[in-house]
Amino acid sequence: MTNEMETVERLTLENDTLRKRVAELEETVRQRDRVTQTIIDHVPALIFVMDLEDTYSHTSQSCAAFMGRQEVSEIVGHNAREFFPPEVFASWRENNRLVAAKGEAIVAEESGPGEDGVQVYRSIKFPIRDSEGTIRWIGGIASNVTAERRAEERLRESQARAQAMLDASTDLLLLVDLEGVVVMANQAAAGRLGCSPAEAVGMRDVFPLDEPARRASLVEEVRRTGTPARFDAARDERWFEVTAYPVRGGDGLPARLAIFGRDVTEQRRAAQEQRRLQEQVIEAQRLAIQEIGTPLVPLTDEAVAIPLIGAIDEVRAAHFLETMLRGVDARGAHIVVVDVTGVSDVDAHVAEVLVRAARAAKLLGAEVIMTGIRPAVAQALVDLGADLGGVVTLASLQDGIAYAVRGKGRAPSPRRGVRA
Repeated sequence: MTNEMETVERLTLENDTLRKRVAELEETVRQRDRVTQTIIDHVPALIFVMDLEDTYSHTSQSCAAFMGRQEVSEIVGHNAREFFPPEVFASWRENNRLVAAKGEAIVAEESGPGEDGVQVYRSIKFPIRDSEGTIRWIGGIASNVTAERRAEERLRESQARAQAMLDASTDLLLLVDLEGVVVMANQAAAGRLGCSPAEAVGMRDVFPLDEPARRASLVEEVRRTGTPARFDAARDERWFEVTAYPVRGGDGLPARLAIFGRDVTEQRRAAQEQRRLQEQVIEAQRLAIQEIGTPLVPLTDEAVAIPLIGAIDEVRAAHFLETMLRGVDARGAHIVVVDVTGVSDVDAHVAEVLVRAARAAKLLGAEVIMTGIRPAVAQALVDLGADLGGVVTLASLQDGIAYAVRGKGRAPSPRRGVRA
């Protein structure tokens, strides 16, 4: 009997000790759960654990608030379909099934309702296994990235608008780094490169910076001066006026080059055409002036007069001889009155022209009457040794005309092609 009582007392003591140990362990677990819950409640991300049937076993306070509940206890033990629209629940549940099937974590963007519209979350979902290695739960950490995605969308829209504005320009617009790599290109520039604006990004040493030496020179110039650099470039028989603007980085130094190339082909062609037309006008004016400056004046059926005015260069000399000989031949003239009253200067060239005119007229059977030789001109002719033998000289054009009209000089002789 004594032994039995001792055994009962010993078992009772061991049982009390065991219950006390279990209570201590349970308290330790509760403390750990409180610590864990406190930690996850202070994390702004949504944290949750659910079984494979989509029932929550753990959630953070932020997750409860996201689902419109005050306490975590209002979420734990409930199924996710109770809190979300069917289409949202179906999308999230599909990702949970994917984690369970793959047995590894995934990262996905998931959408959910919010006070100011649809919210976007970057979710990390991962499997949780039991002691035997079997997947029993799905854990998740979801961070709200709505602001970032909206900012990115605004940035994309802004870039799209900027790209559309740039593409509307017929000028070549490029943004390149200092190594000549394209960062941005508009449609006009990409078209010259034979690609799309997106395909142009990353290309190196492209028109109008396709010459590395030119690019290096531009980089050095904008670094040194900090001001735009300008140059001309040509491609496929097109001409461009190019300006390279420095784009500064955070340190205030040029980090990129903004290239603006304007196609000036039509303007240059128009300018060339204008110059050609101007040259034609000038030539026509010159010829007209020559005609005016060397007129052939009929005096009688057999006499003509040619007054010379101004300086006589080689072109005017040739025109004078041609006019005189053509007039003599066409009119059958026997007397040519050459008036030099208006000749501004007499040099060896002018003297030679007068001598050649007299000889040429003589070969056609005509007599040359030279009028208006001033004393200074006469002295110049003597000093130059001009041979005017056979040339009748009179004081004035009036005297020459009177001489020609009276018919003085040698008697006319019949010539072929001469009119009566």
